[in-house]
Amino acid sequence: MQTPKGPFTVQRILNNNAVMANTPGGQDVILLGKGMGFGRKVGDILSNPKYEKIYVVPEGVAEQKALALIEQVDPAIIKVTEEIIQLAKATLGKNLHPRIHIALADHINFTLIRLNQGMEIKNPFIAEIEAMYPKEFSVAKQGAKLIMDKFKISIPREEVGFIALHLHSARHDRQVSQSLKHTAIINKVVKYIETKLGSLKERGGIEYTRLLSHLQSCIHRLINKTTVENPFIDKLKQEFSESYVIAKQVGSILEEGLGMPVPEDEIGYLTMHIERIRRNLTK
Repeated sequence: MQTPKGPFTVQRILNNNAVMANTPGGQDVILLGKGMGFGRKVGDILSNPKYEKIYVVPEGVAEQKALALIEQVDPAIIKVTEEIIQLAKATLGKNLHPRIHIALADHINFTLIRLNQGMEIKNPFIAEIEAMYPKEFSVAKQGAKLIMDKFKISIPREEVGFIALHLHSARHDRQVSQSLKHTAIINKVVKYIETKLGSLKERGGIEYTRLLSHLQSCIHRLINKTTVENPFIDKLKQEFSESYVIAKQVGSILEEGLGMPVPEDEIGYLTMHIERIRRNLTK
């Protein structure tokens, strides 16, 4: 990301030390420096301002949030964050929610503080994140390398998972907390199924990945109140009774986590997925 060139046209005085300005190319930037805003007025031309920090404000990002970011976060962290976002846009598509610019920079800043203090990064949902969001995880691994190269610090796989979660949330216009909640519910479901059938991650293969994908879709339907029909529900109960009992308990976990009932038709589709896994594990 190249540093924008002046002259800059003042658009707004944010405080005595910060102004919002336009570049000749029409980019919104924040210029930060002691006395930068003092005595300025809208329309002033700053040919060669002696700023301490400069930040290109992404479209859709509120200026006060951008100002808080540039005041609190090392410019090098902001720069590497923007590089990761550009990489994500090139790989995943350009429709990332603007909040990613602030949220990811804040997250990386906090992570680097923790790592420099020798704190361990824990991510109990890493297996589910990697399996459910493979494209985001791949970009996150490249992003972790950018961070390592810039700050000379090892980025653990658990942190790669959190970066992937930020990218997934931005792709689907969700708060990271919501994506994390759904991932936690799916993690709980997987652990329950494993108590009944044994380890899924090592031996479940493609059926394990399909289960995670189905659980994602199921949660999405429940939240959006989208119904599905399963004309084989009575037959499934009879022929796959063991898997149906497990599926009913999975439905209870989903209901508890989301606070909404799980229709019997959804239980039927869960039964089908669980039965395929059960057969695969007993081969």
